[in-house]
Amino acid sequence: MSTLRRIEALLVVALLLAACGDKVPESEAARRLGQQPKKIVDRVTTNVGSAMQQGQDSERLKEEEPK
Repeated sequence: MSTLRRIEALLVVALLLAACGDKVPESEAARRLGQQPKKIVDRVTTNVGSAMQQGQDSERLKEEEPK
């Protein structure tokens, strides 16, 4: 087999593998692992929102206190 034929065969195999790449089923463990960063960002966003709400409530209480 000539070198050119080998290169062509390798190219065809590589293209076939690339085309099949999206069709491989994702395992449940891989899916959960991929969701971890999103869960962390969501939790931090919720905590920051809660802290900001507490700060606003505290400021409101300070303003309502009679002087």
